[in-house]
Amino acid sequence: MENDFEDIKKDWNSGKKDFVANSKETEEKMTLIKKKRKENSMFYYGTVIILLITLVVISLFFYYVAPVKNILSRIGVLLMIGSLLIRIAIELASVRKLKKINKEDSALKSIETLISFHSFRKLIHSPISIIIISAYTLGFYLITPEFSLYISFWMLVLIDLSYVVVAIVLFMNISKGIKKEMKTLSDMIKLREDLVE
Repeated sequence: MENDFEDIKKDWNSGKKDFVANSKETEEKMTLIKKKRKENSMFYYGTVIILLITLVVISLFFYYVAPVKNILSRIGVLLMIGSLLIRIAIELASVRKLKKINKEDSALKSIETLISFHSFRKLIHSPISIIIISAYTLGFYLITPEFSLYISFWMLVLIDLSYVVVAIVLFMNISKGIKKEMKTLSDMIKLREDLVE
């Protein structure tokens, strides 16, 4: 009887240690998930700030410096500004969706929400971003005919070619950010899955 009691006591103490170890491990994983969620949130806010600055600069440029008169040019300006506004709205929606991934949710529900969010961001980065960038680029080049009336041919060629160079550099930098964001989301999903096991 005394041996049985000692065995029960040993089992209890080892179970307590496992529980404490698991609790500590769970807490560490939850802290890491929270950190990664904050990183992505800051990435989205940073994108919004850059897009807002671009929007303000372009709007002021076309309002004060080079108000376009040609209908084609006005369509171009609307495409550029509209593209930026749509992308800003998408990034703000992403922040809102990310905040809905609540750490108090059950792990399974949280995994489903994270996977859904991951799919949403993949959709944004592939077809939607391509459409937005294409619309912006089309808008930029629709302004070229009117600008050709006011600036020299070589200056216009330089501006048009510099757009391509800047676009390539931005594309490379944005691609790095997207890869990091998607890896962070994948890591969050993996950490949540580990909590369920």
